[in-house]
Amino acid sequence: MDDRFLYERISQRLLEQIGAGTFSVGQKLPSVRRMSELFKVSVNTVMQSYRQLEAEGYLDIRPQSGVYVRRSDIHDIPEPDGSRYPLLSVEVSLSEQVLHYMELHADPDMIRLGIALPGPEVLPVDRVMATLRDVTRHHGLEVWDYMHPNGHALFTHHLARRSLSYQVPVTAEDIIVTSGAMEALSLALRSVSRPGDTVAVESPTYYGSLLLLETHQRKVVEVPTHPRYGISLTALEKVFQRGGVAACMVSPNAQNPLGFTMSEERKQALVALSARYQVPLIENDVWGDTVYQDGALPAKAFDKEGLVLYCNSFSKTLMPGLRIGWAAAGRFQKRFRELKQLSTITSTSISQIVMGRLLESGFYAQHQRDLRGHLSEQVEAMATEVRRWFPEGTRLTRPTGGCVLWVRLPGKVDTVTLFQRAAAEGIHVFPGGVFSLENKHADYIRLNAGSPVTAGVRRALRWLGETAAGLAAG
Repeated sequence: MDDRFLYERISQRLLEQIGAGTFSVGQKLPSVRRMSELFKVSVNTVMQSYRQLEAEGYLDIRPQSGVYVRRSDIHDIPEPDGSRYPLLSVEVSLSEQVLHYMELHADPDMIRLGIALPGPEVLPVDRVMATLRDVTRHHGLEVWDYMHPNGHALFTHHLARRSLSYQVPVTAEDIIVTSGAMEALSLALRSVSRPGDTVAVESPTYYGSLLLLETHQRKVVEVPTHPRYGISLTALEKVFQRGGVAACMVSPNAQNPLGFTMSEERKQALVALSARYQVPLIENDVWGDTVYQDGALPAKAFDKEGLVLYCNSFSKTLMPGLRIGWAAAGRFQKRFRELKQLSTITSTSISQIVMGRLLESGFYAQHQRDLRGHLSEQVEAMATEVRRWFPEGTRLTRPTGGCVLWVRLPGKVDTVTLFQRAAAEGIHVFPGGVFSLENKHADYIRLNAGSPVTAGVRRALRWLGETAAGLAAG
């Protein structure tokens, strides 16, 4: 492992020991010098690890006394990256399952805890609709006509300004507007690979990415992914070294379903791996604007060689129905643009004009700050209810952005059975098996906290917890 990440390995090992009860609350940890001897690292590396865990609420560093385990909810301690599945290239076959699980979201009477999406309660519906009306009233002909394939200048220029802090900033000419992020990801995949090629993905990963790979007849190699640090760079390098991988699809910011945000150092190392082995990265950053701590850069920010195909949209942060996304495809821009023009030619005019206006006015930036606060509060409120009602041994991630909780149920609970029983009760959840291949995460569910935790949601979570407890006991 890269020396820069030795402190993370120590942090992970300590969390495993705390989670297993080897070190209990209030217990003193080994001295910095003793830890440096055990792990054969410098004292500074150990201190970096201790300070990181203190900042995250797990440890208490007391001057002149030592380092102690702090009281924290053991359910929140992330799992160790212990999944050692073989790095094999396999075909994807999930479409029927996923479509079945998604259908219930269309039922307005359901308690919607399944699809990952902020609710209208925290999105600026009135402001967006007012802007839509104003645009159609004053820009009727522009809205009616085809938009130029290069996109609306106001929109693309404001998107480009978001990259001013990148090592190689994106220009308006680099941006290609798409119909949502899924079209951007599809075009990116087709730009760098062909049917039958193998693509590396995080595991677990967003089921939509797996469906996309299935639809385009690509094979998949799953790379173990840690709920705090992100994709295993060591395992990914082994995949790259072996060869035969056409691309790698990743979500370094507020990843769905785990919720982690990779550190800048790890993002730089990820991009460096891509450059070293000349394997393109397809970056899905649809949740990047929701990272609770301001200033999370995408991996694209460190792309000096044009190997990162950056894909994003405003579907998760503003209005799903606008269906507006974009991509910055780096050295693959020409091929990407050709594929776009051969498929949908251009993207909707009205969405680009509306979004350009919202960016220009500064409204979106303010909304983004507000949304982060709302989602953070809602995720914590839902986590509190899960801790309260779910059976002992339940574990959940501590997301850094987005609006989902990734919950592991004890006792090898079959979450498909839980899904079926919940559906009969008017509750929609998403079983974890479709977030990886071969049902590796069958004892997980993903819960959406995109809307406020109402009395109805609390009742639903209580029912889920009590039913899961019954399944675990049975």
